[in-house]
Amino acid sequence: MKTGTTLVTTLFALASFPLLAQQPPPYSQPSRPATQQNPPGAEPAAGPQAPAIEMSSVNGELVSKLDSKTAKTGDSVVVQTKSSVKTADGTEIPKGSKLVGHVLAAKPSEAGDNSQVALQFDHIELKGGQSVPIHSQIQSITPAGGAASASASGAMSGPPAGSSSNPSTGSAAAGPPQSTGAGSGAAAEKTAPAAGTVVARTGNIAIATTSVPGVLLANNAPGQQDPRMAAASSILLGAKQDIELDGGTQMVLGVATAGAGTQ
Repeated sequence: MKTGTTLVTTLFALASFPLLAQQPPPYSQPSRPATQQNPPGAEPAAGPQAPAIEMSSVNGELVSKLDSKTAKTGDSVVVQTKSSVKTADGTEIPKGSKLVGHVLAAKPSEAGDNSQVALQFDHIELKGGQSVPIHSQIQSITPAGGAASASASGAMSGPPAGSSSNPSTGSAAAGPPQSTGAGSGAAAEKTAPAAGTVVARTGNIAIATTSVPGVLLANNAPGQQDPRMAAASSILLGAKQDIELDGGTQMVLGVATAGAGTQ
């Protein structure tokens, strides 16, 4: 079967994100007025743009293995920074700091089904022991030993949702779903979309490829906020397979201190 055809089929099967639908909204999340409710099965209506939050790209690597077969809600997930970064508000994040998060929800692949892991990174542990609350979004994922880079191509490695930045970046997420190449000949059968390619959208969520084969990344589209992402930094999606990220897997996260931007 063509790679593009398989990917598109999988994306639409994942589009509803049933795990997050089971999670209660944050206590501060306003209820949607009855007049805005959608018919059963419909995608959430496009809401107002998210407040502008300028996120700084932080390179790091996963400290321990993350596996959708064994991940449980509440499990700790830690990414250790590989370089020093200063956030937009001037907060220094030294090399070796820890971006600390947890699993919001996880669904393993069973009999070739799709898998999902929803993550939230909510604070940084600095070397001196200080804990700083943050907003975050995973921008890219590269296998252990790969070359993760904050400048990787594609919308998901560009400015995160709600960031204030050059509108020329992240344009793939703002446009219509890109073709995956299904039916384009022999090359389409063997070549998957490049890492960072936005291959589908559902509501205000953009779904992009990563450098890890079969693992996709779901984030708010730039400048948008989908209610299914209210509590999540990002959602990892396994295309008819389990998500297995080894310790040392490289990640780029967009990070802003929790007080940054307009609330």
